[in-house]
Amino acid sequence: MKKLIRNRQPVKVLVIEEDPSSLEIIKTLLNQNDFELLIIAPTMIKVDLLLETFQPNIILAALELNSIGVFDFIATPQYLNIPLIGMSQSLDDEMFDRCLEHGKCLLLGKPINRYAFLSSINLLLRIYPPVQHKYVEVIDKNQQVLKIHLDDIVYVEAEGNYTFIHTIQNKVYARKKPLKNLKEELDEKFIQINKSHLINIDFIQRLELGKRLLVLNNKEIKIGRSFRSDLDTFICPLS
Repeated sequence: MKKLIRNRQPVKVLVIEEDPSSLEIIKTLLNQNDFELLIIAPTMIKVDLLLETFQPNIILAALELNSIGVFDFIATPQYLNIPLIGMSQSLDDEMFDRCLEHGKCLLLGKPINRYAFLSSINLLLRIYPPVQHKYVEVIDKNQQVLKIHLDDIVYVEAEGNYTFIHTIQNKVYARKKPLKNLKEELDEKFIQINKSHLINIDFIQRLELGKRLLVLNNKEIKIGRSFRSDLDTFICPLS
């Protein structure tokens, strides 16, 4: 059978469903289109536990399962940004209202139609494409390779032949690599503000340009004169 959806990167799907016939259709269609699939039913406790390690790009939820807290789950702030397909044999006003409140939601009737199902997923993924997560790799004290998400890095500090990566979790990881080389592994959110510091602009708490001082995550860092232009590029749209 010809694939209806072609994904450029892995897509993680969370399925909250307990009806065997619907599950079989969903599993078949998603597996044929190379999705990474997680099926959870019927308790929300299990959902919370598994989502500590599995962050979906899209959620498929059987709205009949509201008795186990599906509506409360999809209304949780941390999941409101995840595209949602709500499925039910008998769609009603409450389901429609909940879908509107979510904002990134489509409704599908049951039994599941193959073409409506896949076209709905395709539409949501085109409108809300999955974010490509980026990492830097470090070796911990146990000589194990760890991947540190760029969004968790507050700043990077150079000292001698090493650079030290400081994270929002207050952990520090060392890399034997010059700052300029490590900078190539980071994205546009990181700017250099002096000879030894790269900072993540998302964590800036305060700028004191008169004192050439910047505060992020309660850490004060001096701004080098020759690096002021990089900072101006960031602050100009705010002025």
